[in-house]
Amino acid sequence: MPEKDPSNWSLFTWALAVLMSCGGGLVSWWQKVKTGQARAFNIAEFIGEVVTSAVVGVAMFMAARAADMPEGLCAAMASVAGHMGTRLMFLAETLIEGWLKKKVEQKT
Repeated sequence: MPEKDPSNWSLFTWALAVLMSCGGGLVSWWQKVKTGQARAFNIAEFIGEVVTSAVVGVAMFMAARAADMPEGLCAAMASVAGHMGTRLMFLAETLIEGWLKKKVEQKT
């Protein structure tokens, strides 16, 4: 199906995915500033949070789109995934690591 293929997505679809993801990252960064985990005037922390959120959010948008979910729901999921940012990456790493260990143990 062509609508599942990211190379066929319109500029609007890509902008929606990136902006919703970055929006989630912005909210996450602001929450960290309010709790004292991040400094408000540290541009490196801000950029790191937003870029990480964009990567995670766009990946979630693409996965949801591949699962035939409506574009609006994909955008909402991208925003939530962007807000989770690094936490979602660490969760995925833990799950994949556990799955790989299980596969290695089965072969030995």
